[in-house]
Amino acid sequence: MKKYEQLESKIQELQKEVERLKQEEETDNKLPRGFVFDAVKKVIAGDINDLGGAFNWHKTPQGYGYWYNIFCKNKPLTDKAIIQLQKWVIIYLEQNQK
Repeated sequence: MKKYEQLESKIQELQKEVERLKQEEETDNKLPRGFVFDAVKKVIAGDINDLGGAFNWHKTPQGYGYWYNIFCKNKPLTDKAIIQLQKWVIIYLEQNQK
């Protein structure tokens, strides 16, 4: 393989990684559908009963099954999920600053 072909190949790999990171960042910086600020705050504080109406579970990074297990089967929130909820609260507050 010629040097320019190697470089072209590396550029294509890097471009794919850039696109993947863009997609990931856009997903991470978006509020889930049906986001209810007060309900999410209560969930973070430990009131899992508010999880049912806090947001639409389907299109979250964790997926429906994850939130269903917490809400319906009393499984604990993971640190990662708590951090995600906190990120959404921050995004909400940034979007609603006046």
